[in-house]
Amino acid sequence: MLLRLVNKAREMSAPVKASACFAICALLQKGILLITTPIFTRLLPPDQYGIYSLYASCLSFVTILCTLNLNYNVFFKGYTEFDDEKDAYVSSMEGLTTFITLLVFSTFLFASDIWTSLTGLPDELIFCMFLEMLFAPAWYFWLTKQRAEYKYIAASIITVMMLLVSTVVAVVAVWLTSYGVLARIYPVVAVDVGVGMFFYVLNLIRGHKLVSLKFWKFALEFNLPLLPHYLADTVLSQADRVMISSINGVEYTAIYSVAYAVAMLVALFNSSVNASLIPWTYEKLHSGDEASGQSIRKAGTGLSIAMAALSCVAIAMGPELVAILGPREYAEATIIMPPVGMSVVLMFYISLFTNVETYYGENQYVALVSCIGAVANIALNAILLPLFGFAAAGWTTFACYGLMAAGHWIFMRRVRQEKGLSPSVYNDRLLLAVAVGLFCFGIVMLAVYGMPFVRYLFIVAVFVSVFIKRDELLGLYRQLKK
Repeated sequence: MLLRLVNKAREMSAPVKASACFAICALLQKGILLITTPIFTRLLPPDQYGIYSLYASCLSFVTILCTLNLNYNVFFKGYTEFDDEKDAYVSSMEGLTTFITLLVFSTFLFASDIWTSLTGLPDELIFCMFLEMLFAPAWYFWLTKQRAEYKYIAASIITVMMLLVSTVVAVVAVWLTSYGVLARIYPVVAVDVGVGMFFYVLNLIRGHKLVSLKFWKFALEFNLPLLPHYLADTVLSQADRVMISSINGVEYTAIYSVAYAVAMLVALFNSSVNASLIPWTYEKLHSGDEASGQSIRKAGTGLSIAMAALSCVAIAMGPELVAILGPREYAEATIIMPPVGMSVVLMFYISLFTNVETYYGENQYVALVSCIGAVANIALNAILLPLFGFAAAGWTTFACYGLMAAGHWIFMRRVRQEKGLSPSVYNDRLLLAVAVGLFCFGIVMLAVYGMPFVRYLFIVAVFVSVFIKRDELLGLYRQLKK
């Protein structure tokens, strides 16, 4: 058996090996962060852990402002466009991010009060964010370069080692010192900056230039139009915590973050499946025959039901999962488990629909729907958080993902109709039935959270259903891996 696995691994192409390895690394990263959550929620009081969650959310925004996500699609585009000047392109990208970071940092120097008011963070943590943005992008560019060249061994080892070192040092620092949240954040910053400085110099030695107007112009023209989309996605995933901190208090940010971490357990499955689903869907859409259409329809139905089943289990076990991830002070997180858990299924629906949109090159629809969802999220939180407390954020998240799923469904149908094709490749009625059924299940769970026996019956029913349908579900998964 082992020999067969080894031989099969040798037969895999470089792109497949690289994709698999980077996917495993991503799962390891998220897994380690999830495993350490119960440690930090018990070593840090809720207000301190809330500051850490707030810092992570604000860092997401600052990363987009300072890097413009230049290590995403535009990097691969430029890496192909400037085939003879790849190293110069890489070093000039880190030069561009350095310039933008210093420009944004100057606003903090002249208006630190505004930054403190907007983020809710002390000056030293805001400074940490900009310090990371000066050097960490160099590491991102090197890592993305390895992806482009399918060189996964060194990249995977360094990625995992960075996370292990920063996490272990942070745990020891929080445990043995009285610096609280600073002991949680400083080790991560130190590792990111140290590694980033090394790759900053390495990239510069290989590329010989930080400033290239040709490369800068190319990157800005390509990525600036995508900036609203990047910011909107970040707003939708991170703005809840920033607004909860500002309106309800930083300790409630910690409670909300624990519930969100539970939901992200299911999202791990979502991201893993979608990584295989994207190229598989593209291939089937390219074929255009009736059999390929039936395959997409069947896969969409089966995977949606599987995702809903996982969400049902996470929602039903909400009190137990929250108790594992946090002490008694975090028990309130249970009440937002249903809406946050249901949101994960809507996120999967969005990925189903956007896969079709992007295949036909209609990226403007993706950006439009993302912006609408982000604006709606901010507006609803501003209205409902003062009235109903932090729990309202879970329902605004659910509502906005529902709005986005509906928007992408409409645009998916429009795109296909414009191509003279049938409006949808999925069983729309069944997907709607799954969503409605999951919503009803979430409401019922809210009512019976105090009745463990009833919840466990639901969990057993889900597992029995999955067991009965195991051959069909495994068949779908194998089909995606072909």
